[in-house]
Formats: sequence, structure tokens, C-alpha cells
Amino acid sequence: MSARKAVAAAGLLLATAGLSGCGTTSSTEVGVRTSMLGVFDKRGRQHLYQPGGVYFFLPVLNTWDTLPISQQNLLMSNDPTEGDRPVPDDVTFKTKDGNNVYIDVNVMWRIDPQKAPYLVSSVGQSIDEIKERLVRPVARSVIRDVFNEITSEEYYQVAVKNRVASHAKDALATQLATYGLLVDMLQLQQHRFDQEYQSAINAQKQAEADVQTLIEQQKNMEVQKKSELEGKRAQWNRQLEDAGGEAGRIRNEADGYFQTRTNEAKALIAVAQAEAEGVRKEAQALGKLGGEAYVKMQVAQQLSHKRVTIVPGSNVSTMDVNKLVDYLVGTKGKEAEKEE
Repeated sequence: MSARKAVAAAGLLLATAGLSGCGTTSSTEVGVRTSMLGVFDKRGRQHLYQPGGVYFFLPVLNTWDTLPISQQNLLMSNDPTEGDRPVPDDVTFKTKDGNNVYIDVNVMWRIDPQKAPYLVSSVGQSIDEIKERLVRPVARSVIRDVFNEITSEEYYQVAVKNRVASHAKDALATQLATYGLLVDMLQLQQHRFDQEYQSAINAQKQAEADVQTLIEQQKNMEVQKKSELEGKRAQWNRQLEDAGGEAGRIRNEADGYFQTRTNEAKALIAVAQAEAEGVRKEAQALGKLGGEAYVKMQVAQQLSHKRVTIVPGSNVSTMDVNKLVDYLVGTKGKEAEKEE
């Protein structure tokens, strides 16, 4: 009997092991086990398992689901090669002034680990199901409702667009938080208008660009003309300085020439005055008594410095004229003193 019990126990153990299941989670996943039949646990009860583990359970009595808790992206783009769907998937909204705007949007979101059991039971058992059933429709609806409040012109104002995008992100985060989803960022990318309105915008942008080009050309022309004017002014200043220097040189030369001629004239006048004074004094001397004697005396004085010898033609005897002159000068001088 004991042997039969041992074999039965071993068989039951092998059967239980064969019916057991194994669940694993990576470092970025959480696991959710749901009781299906309510044999060992209440039916529908869920258990949350942490990332990075291996867990055993009975597969017939339980279901096992894993959800990533890393950041996810919902990219809704007009380009099928970039977005989540292979068709144009951009978000369309109508502005307050009635124009349609098409924008590419990326929603960055993730699962709150503590709400994973609720998501599995109420939304979907995979990340794709949660994205398509919950995140996509709610995001598109919220973005449309918020951006409907601005005009087409305001959309081009960066401050206004950023403010509205922040409002849309907050509104979307509030709605998805009730389901256990966290919104990290809402990115606005490319945008487009209807063709007619886009053509009008392009024409306006081109006109503004043309105006800006003309303004820049005018500024460049002003800068060029200012540069040319400064060049001319510098040239005029150099010419003025050169002319001033030349005028100074000529003035200095003229002043020197004038001073030289003035000095020469003064010297001539001084000489003439001296000669005139001498003549006047000689005239006065001649006008006095004994003037004739004075003249003779002057002649004699002039001759006294010269040796004069008279040689007769027929007699070899000579006469010393110098002694004669000295005698005459002495005699005439005495007579003149007597007369005075």
C-alpha cells in the first residue's frame, strides 16, 4: 500500500508540474496575472508583478499579460513612411476664422505601472491595443478641441502656438491619467493649410520677403553711400591739409623773403643816411671859413700816403714831393688855425 501511495503522489506531482505555467518580465515590463476560474482565487482578481522577474502559475486557471512601462510614441503624420499608420494620419482642426489646418503630432506617453491591471482588464492586453483604443482617439479629440480656439494668424505666432500646445498637453494628460497613462510631451511638427489659403500665405510671405529684400538693399545702399561719403570727406580733408601746408610754406617763404628785403632796405637806408650825413658834414665844413683850406688839407692827406717823385727831363736831380707836401700841409694847417 505504501508503494502505491508513493507512486500516486509522484504521478500527481508530475501532473501538477505539467499543468503549471511560467511568466517572465524584463527590466522595462510589468506582469499581470488574472484569475479566470476562481478555484484558488476570486474570479477576475488581478495580481501585479514587478519588472525583471520569473513567476510560476497554473495556466489553465490564470492568464498572464505583460505591458511595457518605457516611454511610447504616438506619431500621427501626413507621411505614411514616418507615422504609425501606412496612410496619411495627420490631425486636422478648423481655426476660428474657418481655415483647415493639418498638423503632424507626436505624443510621448507611458503606462503607470500601478494601473497596469486596470488597463489589461478595461482597455487592452497589449501596448498596441492600448494605443489604438485609447491614446489615439483621445489625443486627436483633445488636440482638435484646444486648437479650434485660435485663428490662422495666431497659429503663426510662436508664443501663442506654444501656449496652446502646452494647454493641449495638460488637457490630454488629465484625461489619460484616469486610465493610468502618463503624458510626458506633445510635439507639434509640420503643418499645412488648404491649397488656396496656403497659396495666399505663400504669396504674402513672398511679398514680405521682397519687402525685406528691398529694405536690406536700401540699408546696404545707405552703408555704401556713407562709406563713399566718408572716403570723399577723408580725401577732402587730406587736400585741405595739403593746401594748408603748402600755403604755410609759401607764407613762410614770403615772410622770409620780405624780412630779407626789409633788412637789405634798412641796410641801404642806413648806408645812404650815413653817406648823406657825411656829405652834409662835408658841406657844412666847406661852408665854413677855411673850407678851401680843409679841402686842400684832405687832398694832401690822401696824397701823403702815396710816394710821388718828380724827375725833370733835362736834369738828373730829383725833388722829394712828399717832403714838399708835408711842408705845405703843415704850413696850411697853421694858417687855418690862425684864421679860426
